[in-house]
Amino acid sequence: MANILLRSPYFETITTGSHLSAKLELTIDGTLRYTIIKNATSNRTVFEIASLAKDYYNVDVSLLDTVAISGTWYAYDAIDGGGTQLATSSFTHTGYFGYSLFTDGANTAINNTNAELTNTGGSQIIYLPDNTAGYAYDMNSGTATLATISTSATSVAATSGNYTWTIERICNPTYTPIEVNFINKNGVPQNHYFFLKSTKNLRTKADNYKKNIFDYSSSNYNRKHHQNAVFNKNGNIRYTLNTDYMIEAYNDVMQDLLLSEYVWIDYDGISSQPVVVTSSSFKYKTSVNDRLIQYTIEVEQANQIINNIL
Repeated sequence: MANILLRSPYFETITTGSHLSAKLELTIDGTLRYTIIKNATSNRTVFEIASLAKDYYNVDVSLLDTVAISGTWYAYDAIDGGGTQLATSSFTHTGYFGYSLFTDGANTAINNTNAELTNTGGSQIIYLPDNTAGYAYDMNSGTATLATISTSATSVAATSGNYTWTIERICNPTYTPIEVNFINKNGVPQNHYFFLKSTKNLRTKADNYKKNIFDYSSSNYNRKHHQNAVFNKNGNIRYTLNTDYMIEAYNDVMQDLLLSEYVWIDYDGISSQPVVVTSSSFKYKTSVNDRLIQYTIEVEQANQIINNIL
């Protein structure tokens, strides 16, 4: 059994001495979803399963969702699943909505023990505002487990007992900290606070056309009518957020945030607003080159202001 990452390919390979085809029965969350037959190449058949299982991930800002994956394969001595069955075997995995890096190589999975799932760049430092609770995840005996951080905690032990996170409290009397939650590279919820100046901007977009306002019955037109007419006008809110000064290891956290497909923001008293990160690049800062490390990130609401859901 492996804890696999669904945003990167994961391959199940069947190798025998003589099979010409193989069949895979793939069960996801307890239901048989796919039956796939492939012919072999040099007595070797490869099935990619992560992209199939990813469709069954249920995103939630506050809950960790995983996908239960199991499969059984059968090898045959003829093409297209024909002939005599030569061998069979089964597997089970747990899918996390994360990804591996190109440099990690193929079939990278999460370490079943002593894995810090809340990404801190290996620093095991978590930044939180004063009097604010938080959370962190680690892999404990093969299961992602939540550690809660109290409003006054200055450290919290990982559930595996193998390390401790240091909680660094930030107090900024000028600005209100902005909380951003996202699904990180390990497929678990993670939050990060932006402690410095934040701004909120409106961007609108519309279609328009030139309208005929001439009244043939009176051979005149009304000067109060719009000749240039607007329709389908709507808008999006965009936020510009600034981190406090951080350690160099948090380059990894900013990378996670920019690569995340699911991000939420708490702003103006409204929690868990879905947003899309519109910043498409950032410079990896170092203490040697930049001395003080601080980032500006732009996000945009993942919905338009005017309700147009049909």
